[in-house]
Amino acid sequence: MDLKKSVTEENLQKALTLELHAHFGYITAARAARNAGYDLVSDIFYQTALNELEHATHEFNFLGGDKDVVENLVTAIEHENEATAFYRASSLQAEKEGFHDIAEFFTRIGIVEEGHSAKFREILHDLENNIPLKGRTVKHSALTMAELMLPAQANPAGFVHGGELMKMMDNAAGVAAARHSHTNVVTVLVNDIHFIHPVMVGSLVLINAHITYVRRSSMEVRVEVETEHISEEKRVKALTAYYTMVAVDEQGRPVEVPPLTVYTEEEIRLFKEGQERYEARKQQQK
Repeated sequence: MDLKKSVTEENLQKALTLELHAHFGYITAARAARNAGYDLVSDIFYQTALNELEHATHEFNFLGGDKDVVENLVTAIEHENEATAFYRASSLQAEKEGFHDIAEFFTRIGIVEEGHSAKFREILHDLENNIPLKGRTVKHSALTMAELMLPAQANPAGFVHGGELMKMMDNAAGVAAARHSHTNVVTVLVNDIHFIHPVMVGSLVLINAHITYVRRSSMEVRVEVETEHISEEKRVKALTAYYTMVAVDEQGRPVEVPPLTVYTEEEIRLFKEGQERYEARKQQQK
C-alpha cells in the first residue's frame, strides 16, 4: 500500500499527532484526578489514554512504522540524531532569549538523546557483525510482589514487625537478582534501610525491586515497600533499602553476571550512585 504524497497519508500523520497528544493529556489528567481523590475519574482517564495509544499504534503502522529490527534501529538512530541537533539549537535560542532554565533543560535532553543514538549504533553494529548482545536491562528483572499483612506478622498493637518486612524485601531482592543473573544468589549486605511509615495488620504490602548497579558477580537492588489500605486504595511509601546480592554456583562460589544496561536518566543516576556506594565501601575496607 503506497500512501506517499496522498491526502490519506497527511490525515494519518495528523491523526497520529492528535492521538499521541491526547494520550499524554489523559495520563496527566488521570494523575491529577488521583491526587484529588477522584479514583473513578482517574481510572477512566487512564483507560482512555490507553485506548488513544492503541489508535496511535494502528496509525503509526499504516504509515510504515512496522519494520524489522535493523530497520527500526536505523530509523531510531536517525531520529535521535535529529533530536540531538534540535535540542542543541533550541538550547542556544532559549539562552539567547533569556530562558535559562529551559536552555538547561534542552541541553540536558540533547545529551540524553545523543546517548540514545550511541546505544542504538552499538546494538546495530553488533547485530550486523553477528556479535552476541551482552547485558540485561533494569526492566528485565524488575518486579512487584504483594502480600496481605496478617495478625501473626504483627505485635499486639497491630504494627507489622520490621523483621517480617525485611524478610519480604530480601526475598524480592533475591528474585530480582536471580532473574538478572540466572543463578542462585545470596545476600551479602543491606544498606541505607529507612523505615518511613508504619505498616498495619490488614494492609496490602507491595514490594518493588529493581537492579541499580552490577559488578562482576554482585548486584545492588533497590527495594521499595508501599503500604495500601484496601478500603481507601491509597498507597504510602513505608520502607526503602539497598540489598547487595552475589551470584553463586552450586558450590557457593561467586560467578560472573551479565552487565547492567542502563538507558534512562533515572537508571544512569542510580547506577552512578550505586557505583559510588561500592567504591566508598572498598575504601573503608582498606
